[in-house]
Amino acid sequence: MASNTLILGLQWGDEGKGKIVDA
Repeated sequence: MASNTLILGLQWGDEGKGKIVDA
């Protein structure tokens, strides 16, 4: 799952990474 999360974060950009970190 971690891999998928990282891929999604890259697709979303900084905003996506922020959401992942916050989650």
